[in-house]
Amino acid sequence: MSETADAGSRPVVGILGAGRAGTAIARTLLAAGIDVDICSTRPPKALQHHLKIYAPGANPVRPEMIAERTRVSGPGVVVLAVPHEDLDEVDPETTAGTVLIDATNTWHDELLPGWLQAAIDEQLPTSQAIAGHFRRSTVVKALNHISHHELQDAAQPDLPTAQRRALALAADDDQARARAMGLLVRMGFDPVSIGSLAVSGLMNPDGPLFNRPLRREDILRHLA
Repeated sequence: MSETADAGSRPVVGILGAGRAGTAIARTLLAAGIDVDICSTRPPKALQHHLKIYAPGANPVRPEMIAERTRVSGPGVVVLAVPHEDLDEVDPETTAGTVLIDATNTWHDELLPGWLQAAIDEQLPTSQAIAGHFRRSTVVKALNHISHHELQDAAQPDLPTAQRRALALAADDDQARARAMGLLVRMGFDPVSIGSLAVSGLMNPDGPLFNRPLRREDILRHLA
C-alpha cells in the first residue's frame, strides 16, 4: 500500500512508532477492519519490509503525514507508541487536532526528556506531561497496560462487550474519551473509564492494573 492509498470507506488510525507495541496495535486495528498509517524514524520505503513482517497491511508514511488520513476518514485518532526516551524526536504539531492515545510507559533505564523527567520528579502522571507537550492534541491514556505480546489474541470483537477483556482509559475531555472508547470496542475490548489523566497512574507499570487480564469489575474495584 502506498503513502497515498485510498482508504475507501474504512476508518484510518495513525500510529507514531513501529516497534513491538506500535506494530501489535497496528495488527489489532487491521484485524478489526481499521486501516493504519504508521511511521518511525525510518523513511517509508525503508519501513516497508519491516511492516510486511510485523504489521502486514499497515501503510508506512512520513511523520508529518501521520494524522492526515485519520482527520479525513475518521476517527481522528493517532496512537503514540514511541519510547519515552525518544519523545523529543516527535514534532507535537504532527498530531494537532487529533485525539492522541498515549500508549507509552516509562521504564527505569530510560534517559528521559527534561520536561517528562520534571513531571516524574513532581510525582505527576506521565500522561499529564504528555498532554502538556502535545498541547494541540487531546490526550487519552489507553492501551499501555496490556502487553504487546497479548494484545491481538486478547481482542475478541465477536464476543459481547461484557465478556471481553477490559481495558482502562483515562482522559480529561469527554468527547475524546468517547472516541477512544468507541475505538477500543471496535478493536474487541471492553473499555472502562477510570477518570481523568490525574488518576492514570493506576495503569502504569507500578500500578494495580498493569499487565493483568482484567474484567470490568476488576477495574472498577480500584476506583472505590
